Amino acid sequence: MKSFLYTVLAAGALTACSTTKYQIEGHTSLTNLDGKKIYVKTVDGEQLNSLDSCEIVHGKFSMEGALDTIRMAVLFMDDQSLMPLVLEPAPMVINMADTAWRVTGTEMNDKLYEFLNEKGKLENELQELPRRENKLILDGKDEYEIQQILGGELNRIQQSYDKLVMNYVTGNFDNMLSVGVFMMHTIGQPPLLTPQIEDIMSKASAMFKNDPYIKWYIQTAETNMRNVGQ
Repeated sequence: MKSFLYTVLAAGALTACSTTKYQIEGHTSLTNLDGKKIYVKTVDGEQLNSLDSCEIVHGKFSMEGALDTIRMAVLFMDDQSLMPLVLEPAPMVINMADTAWRVTGTEMNDKLYEFLNEKGKLENELQELPRRENKLILDGKDEYEIQQILGGELNRIQQSYDKLVMNYVTGNFDNMLSVGVFMMHTIGQPPLLTPQIEDIMSKASAMFKNDPYIKWYIQTAETNMRNVGQ
């Protein structure tokens, strides 16, 4: 669940469509969630807004409401973020179990959880590095050898993650996932114009550049870069 916490603000209104309805049907096998109230929240610029809410009863919950634009959103319980989702004018199913938390029913949610699955694999590899370090020590490797081995692994993981983000952002410039993945990648750290960010912006579509979050990020990043140079 912790890997989802940094997706709290990774949400925004992105692609316009005619006013219609979203429909969410939820299921959970976690009995400790019964009676809990959950919320669907979205981001408007820098503001986090509650769009809908309901109570989990006997492992089930449902929400339905008007939707005039496809949105990235986050499912919350009190102040704790649970999981991201794409609000679309179509039926969506949320499953929360011991082994997996996932949103299904739409192409955009399938793409979102494909990204999160790949991201999770890389996070698992990163978490394995301390265990690998202990094993190398027990195997009698000296400090220099360990640094060379683990440093190479860390670099490979970072490059794989950067490539994953780049592919999903640039490959979805025509829909909301580009901004959603960009948000997940940048949230929780000071906005800066890194080479990767500059590369993304050089290829970006007008829709991406005009998104409120992207505008805020770039403007803040430019200000931060000027302050760093002073």
